[in-house]
This record gives sequence, structure tokens and C-alpha cells, in this order.
Amino acid sequence: MPIFVHHFRTYGLLLLILLFSVAFAPIADCLAAGDIASEKENEEALAKLDQMSSQEIDILDQKLAEALIHYYDRKYASALPLFKEIAGEVETMDVLFWLGTCASRVGEYDLAQQKLEKLLSIDPQLHEARLELAGVYFQTGQKEKAQQALESVKAAAPSPEFENKVDAALQKVKRQGGNYDWNLRASVGYLYDDNINSGPEQKIYQVAGGTLRPASGRAKTDDSAALINVFGNLLYDLGDRKAWMWNTALSFYSKSYFDYSEFNYMDVDLYTGPWWVGKRDIFKLPFGYLYDEFGSDRLSQIFHIDPTYEHHFCRYFSLKGLYSYRHRKYFADQNANLEYKNHRYELRPTFYLGQRRHIISILGGFDDRNAEVDRLSYDAPFVGGSYFARLTPTTECYLRYTWSKKDYKEPPPDYTEIREDTVNDFVAVLSQYFFTDFFVSLSYAYYDNNSNADIYSYDKSTYAVKLGYRF
Repeated sequence: MPIFVHHFRTYGLLLLILLFSVAFAPIADCLAAGDIASEKENEEALAKLDQMSSQEIDILDQKLAEALIHYYDRKYASALPLFKEIAGEVETMDVLFWLGTCASRVGEYDLAQQKLEKLLSIDPQLHEARLELAGVYFQTGQKEKAQQALESVKAAAPSPEFENKVDAALQKVKRQGGNYDWNLRASVGYLYDDNINSGPEQKIYQVAGGTLRPASGRAKTDDSAALINVFGNLLYDLGDRKAWMWNTALSFYSKSYFDYSEFNYMDVDLYTGPWWVGKRDIFKLPFGYLYDEFGSDRLSQIFHIDPTYEHHFCRYFSLKGLYSYRHRKYFADQNANLEYKNHRYELRPTFYLGQRRHIISILGGFDDRNAEVDRLSYDAPFVGGSYFARLTPTTECYLRYTWSKKDYKEPPPDYTEIREDTVNDFVAVLSQYFFTDFFVSLSYAYYDNNSNADIYSYDKSTYAVKLGYRF
């Protein structure tokens, strides 16, 4: 093969690297100040390429093209082994960056730190690489190094858009505040509910001894409501990262109807407890107290404990076990027979796909409710599933469906047969983030309770829009 052809193919590999850098603006813009194709490094790469055969360069070309396609599709787990192979043959500064970034995104932090630090030792002005390295430091508990790296990037005065990314990352690092991390979300919204009192249709029902028509106040009624949601938590690291921690959370929920204020609802839930986080295991033991109001009156208080244990077999699959105990006591004497103790057991296998942009969970379990009166006590096996998708970096979608069958222990009033209810519960939420920390969400929920005691059959649909901010 003529020597000029060989050199054309040799330089073509580097040209392909440069073309991909230019063609994809997100990388090119962020690295423009860094001149990622360092002359010295690429001269060494060219020297290695000069010693390769045409066939070897062809194979390397194909690997690089495939790796870059995976990279820009955010399929980092697929791109990483290819970049490792390419780096073993020829390690340009571009390849160092792509390899370090892929390693960071799939959790190979030691490799990511090694490659990104090497890259920055050659050219300290590569802001995107330093931002990526700050993320690696943060994930591995090197908080001071993370903050120093971010402040170094900010001091270099990059573009306003890039500076916003740095500010958001700095805020997260500073918020962790040494041994603790916290977050707070608040939102307001509007809700339309087509069955505010979970009542049946206003028609005639056959019951023991005759017929029954629900009073207008107890039949299906619709209304709109104003919503307020606040949630915050504080996670304190008791020692080494990924070991013992203590988490405390507080949530507030308020629903105020425009026409039927007697159906207003409010609850406050405070819970706390230890976490143990290992390389593949997460154990949580929260216990708490929930207070709620209905209308303008105190309704009940709930004492609960909700331990969970999850084991990650690999980055694609985990299995989670959950147990929940709730003891609900009502304040008003006339509701004393509603008091109950509830045990819930659940097993949840989860699949993580597409760099965790798609999370699919299957759930199954059993509810055991013991009320003061047997006609309100039941056993309820349930099955279902959920799907979470990050459609874009700022758009998220969540779907959940649950089917359950409630077998009550005694017939309800006016019936002679044991009550059996079949429940279908569906929720869909679409969320969009903007200006970094603002978000808007649209949600739809459908609940269908089908009972052999017809007076207890009802369906309920709600539609909500919320605007919020995460601090």
C-alpha cells in the first residue's frame, strides 16, 4: 500500500475524533477553551498509529465510530468497554475525556478519577473535564476536592450557561455541609376530583330487607381544590460514606375544596430513623407520626414503622423487601370503631435500563388490616408495577398500576354476604423542570372499587397540575 494512503488512513482516525468533537455542540462548546487535541499527545498517538497495519486501523475506526454513537446516545455502559479497548491502542486526549466520562456515569469512579486527573494534568483549562471530575469527587465522598474543583471552574469565567451548571453543582456540594445532606421541595397546584367523598352513584341499590338510595351528601359529588405540598429531609452521615446514616423527613399536604369545605383534608407526617448503605445493599428503618384533619376537625393520628431492605445484584437489577406497620387512632369518640392496625408486606424486583433512564418495578404483597369491628377488617393480596422514564434531562414520566382484592371478615350493614372488593388503582405523572430548580407536573389518578355489596362500589378520577421549586 502506498505510504501516502497509509498516512491518510492514520490521520483519518484523528480526523474522525475531531469531527465528532465539532459535530456535537454540547461537548465542543464546553471544551472549546481546552484545545482537547493536544499537539504533544496527538503526536504520540500518531506515532503509534504509524506502526499499525491498515487492517488494525480499520478495526480501530469501527470501534471509535460505534463508541461515539453509544456515547452521544447516553448509552455509557455500552460505550465504556469500547473506549477502554481504544485507549489500550491509542490514547488521545479526546479518548481520555470520553473514557473518564463513561466510567463516571456507570459508577467506575476509580477509573474515572484516574483518566480525568491525567487529562487535566496535561491541560488544566478543560472546564468540562474538571466539572466531571468534581462529580466523581462528590460521589466518592471527597467533598473538599469537589468544591475546590467547582470553584476553580467558576473562577475561569466560562459561558453563562456553563456557569449555571457549576453554580447548581456548587449548591449541591455546599448543601451537603460536611456530614449532612438536605433537600426541600414545595409546590402549589389545582385539582379536579370527580368523586370527592368516594361515594356511589345516586341510584337505588338492593339491600337486605329492601332498597336503599344514598343521600345527596353521600353520593358521588365533584369539586375542585387548591393543593399545597411541602417535603424536606435531612440525611446525616454517622461515619464513613456508604455506611451508617440517619435520615429525618417532614411532609405536609393540604387539599382545600372550593365548594365543599367539609371534605377538606390536611396531613403532616414526621418520620426518622437509621439507614445502612453498603456497596450493593440499602437498609432503612424509619418510624414516625402522622397527624391529619378532615373538614375543620381533627381526624386521627397514625404511628408507623416502615423498614425496607434492598439488594442490588448488578447495576441492572435489584430486589427490595418492604414491611409497614400502621396504628391509626381517631380523635372523635363516634369514630372509635374505625381504629385499626395494619400490616403490609411487599416484595419488589426492579430493573434499571438505559443508564437508569428507564426503571421498571414489579410489586406483589399482602395487606392485613385489623379494625375495632370485623366488618372493617380485611385481608388483601395485591400485585402491580411501576415505570419511571427520564425522557430528556429535564422531563420525567411516572406510571403505576396496582390490583388488589379485599376480603372482609364480616358482612356490612344491610347485607348478609361477606363483603369482597376488587380494586384497580392507576397513577400517571409527567414532570418538567426549568430554570434549573423550578418544576411543573401534570398528574392523573384513577381508582375503581368494585364490591359485591353494590353500595360500596365507586370510581374516582382526579386531575392535577402543580408548580413548584426545589431548594
